[in-house]
Amino acid sequence: MDAAISCHGLGRSFGPRSAVSDLDLTVEHGAVFGFLGPNGAGKTTTVRMMLGLLPPSTGRIRVLGLDPIKQGEALRARTGVVLDQVGLYDRLTAWQNLDFAARVAHISAPARRKKIQESLERVELLDRKNDRVSGFSKGMRQKLGLARALLSNPELLILDEPTSGLDPANIKMVRELILSLAKEGGRTIFMCTHHLDEAQRICTQVGIIRSGHLVALGSPEELGAGKVGHQIRIRATHLTPAEAHSTHWGDGVAVLSATEGKEELILEMDVPSEQATEVVVTAMVRQGAGVREVTPLRQSLEDVYLEIVQGDEDHE
Repeated sequence: MDAAISCHGLGRSFGPRSAVSDLDLTVEHGAVFGFLGPNGAGKTTTVRMMLGLLPPSTGRIRVLGLDPIKQGEALRARTGVVLDQVGLYDRLTAWQNLDFAARVAHISAPARRKKIQESLERVELLDRKNDRVSGFSKGMRQKLGLARALLSNPELLILDEPTSGLDPANIKMVRELILSLAKEGGRTIFMCTHHLDEAQRICTQVGIIRSGHLVALGSPEELGAGKVGHQIRIRATHLTPAEAHSTHWGDGVAVLSATEGKEELILEMDVPSEQATEVVVTAMVRQGAGVREVTPLRQSLEDVYLEIVQGDEDHE
């Protein structure tokens, strides 16, 4: 089966300015993909090309096996979209907004009422169904936008800052909803977000874009391990901080810290390779130390992201 989203050499320029350059990206069916980057990095331009709202300047893109420009209407019928600025009719109630959207989507009258009720229940807005949207907070509008996107049971859900304006309880609710949606029938979720902790918790794959270029791609765990390289933590007994710092553990090995804990020494070390870790452990044992645990150190997704985009300015 084709990937849910496939981009090869994708690019988009506005006059002399390149917004997206040579983007190669594959998102498999059923993935929860987090698209990360500072304002103005090219996230919105990429999403607009995915939806067929903006033609690429270079390259090729397929979404759900379709060409977004030539088959945009068919693609959008299978896609749910929630943008950061949710477009709703303020003078209508929550129910009326969804009823209008369902009619536009050609959802039959017998199914319409059930789908609207189910969508409002999923985002915990059923008790506000008869309230005008003009009185809704930004967070409530975000939730109603998500309910609208779910009406047609989309194969692909594109979310732009889905938890923007929500309080912690509702962030948790939306996060759990996204996870449950991803598990239903292999639905794919493509999410632009600035909430890095959120991306680390729920995304199976993330891509980081900077100045129009995709600069990192992988699972949160892979990116965390990859940026740290070969830093390790060793818990050992019968070893003092002075001995740890004064001993030559091998070429390229450096002791970053040696902290005394309860009946043990906790070492953080920089090693040139995984093989060097075995050499260090062997040397410690020969010196009379008892090695209790060796674990690789990993950065959080936030650490990785900030290291990559450090120095970028918000200019969107």
